[in-house]
Amino acid sequence: MNDQAALFDHLAGQGKLYEYGPDAIASIDALVQGKRRMLDVGCGDGTIGGGLNAGTVFGIDISSRCAKLARRRGVRALVADAAAGLPFPDGHFDTVYCIDVLHHIGPDWKPILAEFHRVLARGGALAIVEPDARNPFVRLTQAPNSFFRVAPYNNEPAIDPDDLIPLVDALGFDFSCNPINIEGSQVVRTVFPLWQRLAKAPFTIALARWYRRLPNKFVIVARKPG
Repeated sequence: MNDQAALFDHLAGQGKLYEYGPDAIASIDALVQGKRRMLDVGCGDGTIGGGLNAGTVFGIDISSRCAKLARRRGVRALVADAAAGLPFPDGHFDTVYCIDVLHHIGPDWKPILAEFHRVLARGGALAIVEPDARNPFVRLTQAPNSFFRVAPYNNEPAIDPDDLIPLVDALGFDFSCNPINIEGSQVVRTVFPLWQRLAKAPFTIALARWYRRLPNKFVIVARKPG
């Protein structure tokens, strides 16, 4: 089994991967209006996809446990590795959401962005949300081998949007990129030993307070020319 698949099977062991408040789900839902046939890439446990105003939501996730949970929440989820290609025909969706996934895959995002373009119908919308490396708290808590790291997998640094935007532009999308704040918490916290969590806590709390006014993520909303 892929290491990340095993990790996310573990993280979803209590029946839920992340917790998002109503405001967070509403902010994600508002990124694209009129979602009819939507793909949620890296759908996790389906909390996001199942909470959106959309006609039909399909999903893929590398974790079989996550896909099973997502199906319980109304997402037509398949087990698949997004980095290996999307198991759908050309132009199959009017909307693709990719929420907090690319930093698990990077830094070679060109193939998966090309796949998003391929499965989108003409005029279809793509929404990408990622942890924003321009926020020092986000950058330090996701940096590989950082003392402050709280990200569950070691090799998943936050992304600077300037590294992603040229790839989106090269595919011919019309797009915007803006800061956004979306709060979510990981349910299972046993990836790190208790002593390590306690040792980090004062520093991460201080960092969080210091940089609390900065958005923690950025969003790219792109539309495939029609």
